[in-house]
Amino acid sequence: MAPTAPEFGPDIDPYAPYEPQRGCDPEAKPGLVGFRDLVLAAYPGTTSMGISRACGSGGQSEHKEGRAWDWGVNVQGQEHLADDLIGWLHATDRHGNPHALARRFGIMYMIWNRRIWMANRPDAGWQPYRGANPHTNHIHFSFSWAGARKETSWWKGPVTPDRRQRLAVGMSVDGRVEVFHAAVDQIYHTYQHEPGGAWSGWRAFGGPASATVALAASPDGRLELFAMNGGTFMHRYQAKVSGEWADWYAFGGGGDHLAVSRNHDGRLEVFASNGGGVHHRWHDTPGGTWHDWRPLGGPAGARLVAAPASDGRIEVFAMNDDIFRHTCQTDLVGTWREWVDFGLGGEHLAVARNRDGRLEVFASNDSGVHHRWQNVPAGDWHDWQPLGGPVSARLAVVESHDERIEVFAMNDDVLQHNYQVDASGAWRTW
Repeated sequence: MAPTAPEFGPDIDPYAPYEPQRGCDPEAKPGLVGFRDLVLAAYPGTTSMGISRACGSGGQSEHKEGRAWDWGVNVQGQEHLADDLIGWLHATDRHGNPHALARRFGIMYMIWNRRIWMANRPDAGWQPYRGANPHTNHIHFSFSWAGARKETSWWKGPVTPDRRQRLAVGMSVDGRVEVFHAAVDQIYHTYQHEPGGAWSGWRAFGGPASATVALAASPDGRLELFAMNGGTFMHRYQAKVSGEWADWYAFGGGGDHLAVSRNHDGRLEVFASNGGGVHHRWHDTPGGTWHDWRPLGGPAGARLVAAPASDGRIEVFAMNDDIFRHTCQTDLVGTWREWVDFGLGGEHLAVARNRDGRLEVFASNDSGVHHRWQNVPAGDWHDWQPLGGPVSARLAVVESHDERIEVFAMNDDVLQHNYQVDASGAWRTW
């Protein structure tokens, strides 16, 4: 009989990304040990066929990183036990989350009886497995690093909402809109065939699994895409204006959130946050090579937005659950001031520019949407004011054709819209 699962809420872990073995540290990881003990207690008469595998053994395997386990269950006489556990892991929960417990454990893939199921392609279901070992006397479980380290909701309880930016939209020089979506397996791309025209189908674009993405245009108009997950940071760009894309290349280590902005001379500057704060790197010359990463300080694991002020200096806003801070360049050379408090922590943030060049920042928390703005272009900031709207919302802002700011706010229940009624900054109701 399957183990007993705790009562979970509706929030759930994303599907485990595909993280194949890269190094060798065969010591059994705690998530695998816990899962093994849970399964063996639930199914007496089955066995453990091991977690760890020697570094010198042949082939690539998560066993060599201590994050795979082989459950000894035989297709002859014990298939019903295997089906019972798999059904338990793949069942849709009462909140409508498919493959719920496989996600809560961080299971990356399973191999059983000549078939394989992969979390980064969940809708594909079980696919034929043609490896040399048919896996008829055991089920192989490989775990993501989060699952292996007991960092998933089965072990830690309530899920922290996924606040990563999964969608990036930009316009090529020829006026065609291009859209990028970061999915659990890779990034997908669609685009207009001509300005205002029909769209291509979604196409696989490669890149990191379960990434956060940002898009910007280089000085000559070529789009550049940045994609980062917890383990890697990659970059891809149009090889020519409005043309084909070059291959992905490594851009740095993994992190939490990213933002990109443009310096006064057209050089792009990228900002990324992780547990050590905010880091940045920039073009040495417009459209040229990239400077090495440099620490910028700021709050750990922060959501980021960045925008140039009216005088060309970049301003960066960084918010996590507890604090909200702000920094900016003090000159056009790229010197940065110390971070200053900008408000309390919250859910999400966005920044836009008013018609006269004043920046306006929007932030959401459990009481709705709030905003503050520069009193004069590139100047000091007005106090926070409530704007209403849905609580704990994701935010997106856009400047309309007549330069009024429009705000879109979405949570699990509603999507609402508000906009300035004129360029003076007065707002309508949601």
